[in-house]
Amino acid sequence: MGCGDAEISARVKQTVHSFDLLPTNERVTACDVANVPLSDSSLDAVVFCLSLMGANYADFLREAHRLLKPRGALVIAEVTSRFDGGVAEWVHMLRRLGFDLDGRDESNSHFVLFNFVKSKRKVAEVELVPLKACLYKRR
Repeated sequence: MGCGDAEISARVKQTVHSFDLLPTNERVTACDVANVPLSDSSLDAVVFCLSLMGANYADFLREAHRLLKPRGALVIAEVTSRFDGGVAEWVHMLRRLGFDLDGRDESNSHFVLFNFVKSKRKVAEVELVPLKACLYKRR
C-alpha cells in the first residue's frame, strides 16, 4: 500500500496487489489506500514501506485491518526518526486498531521494521499518534 513503483510485485512470483494514489506503471492500481477496491478479509499480508505519509494514516491502517484475513500479517517499515520519543505509544495505537506486535527489528540505525498480526479484537477509536515528517540531508 502506497507502493511507489511496485518493486515487490516485480520481484516475487506470488500475487501482489499494488496500490498508490498516483500509478507509476502498469503494476500499480490508482486509489486512496484508505479505500482499496478489494473484498474484506481477502489478503494474507499488507505491507507499508515508508508509505504512512498521509495525515489520515490511521485510516490506512484501518483499511489494512479490513483487508487482512484472520491472523494476517501487517508489515511496516518506517524511518526511525519519525517516532518522536520512541515507538511504545505508536505500537499501543496499533493494538487498539486490532493488531498484535509479532516482532520488531531496530538493528538498522535509520529504519525500523514492525511485524504485526491481525487480532480478533474489534478496531477501536484511537487518537492518532503523530509521526514526524521525514528529514532528508543534502549530500
